[in-house]
Amino acid sequence: SPPDPNNRFAKQALVAAHGQAIPERLTVSWWDFAGQEVFYAAHSLFLSVNCVYLVVFKPEFKSFDKDRYRMWLNEIRSRLVGNKERSTPVFVVATHKDCAELPQDHDEVFKDFIELAKKEYPRLLDVSRFFHVSNNQEFNEHDKYSTIGKLRTAIIEAAMMVPGV
Repeated sequence: SPPDPNNRFAKQALVAAHGQAIPERLTVSWWDFAGQEVFYAAHSLFLSVNCVYLVVFKPEFKSFDKDRYRMWLNEIRSRLVGNKERSTPVFVVATHKDCAELPQDHDEVFKDFIELAKKEYPRLLDVSRFFHVSNNQEFNEHDKYSTIGKLRTAIIEAAMMVPGV
């Protein structure tokens, strides 16, 4: 399909999910890098200072691959200069909140990212931007904390604060 120069479809999706209009000045594009090595060289073409980043992972009991996430965090950090690390929001999103066999406690789910935040990326990662979500609609209807809604709101609010967006 042809490009959507006014980001009409992306904005409509956000309006439908968020329930309020997205300001005209906000440009919305979604890029899913998925992590396949064959595409690593192309990733840097899409990374920018004027955006919001989401690092998404599935929490599991098996070992946490710090090197894999360091690669992504270093890619993001390499695009940022000086104080821009704080003005470019990076969200860390754990999926599968509805899976009982996976860790559920917030500190347990994010323990490795919290360690990375403290030791290696204190200016890039802010633990208030760590969210544990599910894409299961039935689960979300009963999630008393409405985590997916809070994430949507936080992303939109963060995007509105990014200079040049």
